[in-house]
Amino acid sequence: MRIETRFAWIIAFCFCFGVTVAGYISYRLEIRQAHEDIKQKADLLLETAMALRAFTSEELTPVLRSLSQTDFHAAQVPSFVAQTTLKRLNARFPEYRYRESALDPTNLNDRASDWEVGLLRQFRADPERQELVGEHGEGEQRRFYVARPIRIKSEACLQCHSTPAAAPAAMLAKYGSAHGFGWRLGEAVALQLVEVPTGPARQKAWSSVLVTVGSLACVFVLSAAVFLLLLRRHVTHPLEALTRAAHLESLHSESQGGQLPGVGGQFGELQAAIQRLKLSLDRALRLFEGQAPPAPRRASDDGEAR
Repeated sequence: MRIETRFAWIIAFCFCFGVTVAGYISYRLEIRQAHEDIKQKADLLLETAMALRAFTSEELTPVLRSLSQTDFHAAQVPSFVAQTTLKRLNARFPEYRYRESALDPTNLNDRASDWEVGLLRQFRADPERQELVGEHGEGEQRRFYVARPIRIKSEACLQCHSTPAAAPAAMLAKYGSAHGFGWRLGEAVALQLVEVPTGPARQKAWSSVLVTVGSLACVFVLSAAVFLLLLRRHVTHPLEALTRAAHLESLHSESQGGQLPGVGGQFGELQAAIQRLKLSLDRALRLFEGQAPPAPRRASDDGEAR
């Protein structure tokens, strides 16, 4: 096998190994970065909802109640304000979803689905849990979600959700008295849920991985081509010329002398060393032949001399 072929196989193996390792590391880093980006977007949406709820509770509700103690305005409910506002955002970005759902909501549109019921039960089973994070769905519909519990922390909330008798008459007239009551202080009665699509982030991650691997492949291929070209010019070609010269020297009894044209460096020194070795061997053989003892005389030769 020629030297170029051996080096080509070695370089190909190193290339495949290096690209595989680099691709795997790049994939892990890009997926981690994509997950962090998705989580950041979900947290931003949740914090926006929390800000809307806080503004409603602290600023809007007291003003509406001061205007009328008997009237009920949906705008004084933090959940209504947060969901209504973010629904307008959802019209512009339909892939992002925000929802507040409960097991027994006052507004039946906020009733939890089977999947959301499972999340809410986890919050109820562990009062210390503050957040649930994960993914659900399949294929292009796969989504990242962040869920947080809504716990009753203020007595003011029980004014509308303890018993129908304590609720405002206007609220009962609008939603009825069958749902949204019996809540207790400290209980996780509902949850906030944000869903963010994972497809665009993962696609971006894969694109970054392909760019990284493609760039490495181009660098490896170009480097290998330059290396093999230089190997051919400065190693293989002089070595072939040296081999031919060695064959010629071995086939002639007299040294041809001279040096390989266009060959320098260590190959030229090797050629000169081979030529000197051959000259030394030739001289040693001549010296050996000159000092050899004469051949013994035959008996017939002695008889004739007598």
